[in-house]
Amino acid sequence: MVESLSLSEKDALTLRNQALLASFARLAEALLSPLGARWLHVQGVARVAVRMSSLLAPDDVWHLIAAAYLHDVGYAPALWHTGFHPVDGALFLRQQGYERLACLVAHHSEARFEAHLRGLEDLLLRFPRERSVVADALTFCDLTTSPLGTRVSLQERAREVTLRYGLDHIVTQALRQALPTKALAIARTRRWLRRHRLDPDQLFTE
Repeated sequence: MVESLSLSEKDALTLRNQALLASFARLAEALLSPLGARWLHVQGVARVAVRMSSLLAPDDVWHLIAAAYLHDVGYAPALWHTGFHPVDGALFLRQQGYERLACLVAHHSEARFEAHLRGLEDLLLRFPRERSVVADALTFCDLTTSPLGTRVSLQERAREVTLRYGLDHIVTQALRQALPTKALAIARTRRWLRRHRLDPDQLFTE
């Protein structure tokens, strides 16, 4: 555990994690910047994750920020396997040896609802679902950040997705089914932030 390391060991671990996060940010930019606004959204998600990271243990900090940068990498054509971005991103990360990160990406923002509609539930379940502050925080960061990287409410995000995909699209159908569960994850994160005397709305100020 980090708490048992000497100061020099902690510093070395911190530097290693910072280097990895920087490499993940570069990877996400390389894969997603050609895809319209996708990279803007990811940068916004990562900004919010960084701003709440002071409340977390070091390993959780690393995983939240890394997942914020990488949660949408499955959209990159180079990583397409199933056509469902949470699973495709998770498969890539598992291949790289990042198991917990793969599981966070696989299940981000209640992906299980869409996986069920796509017939990919069994594949998703190969990635154990983490139920934690970190998993909730990732969903919070994703669903309160617009495609352009700005702050939105869950309701605004849902309207935008519906307009973009249309009422009958599988993404919209899954969203409607998942909205109550998504709202609970956001509410849990907001309560957790307030318990730590951090105003959730302050996460979005420049």
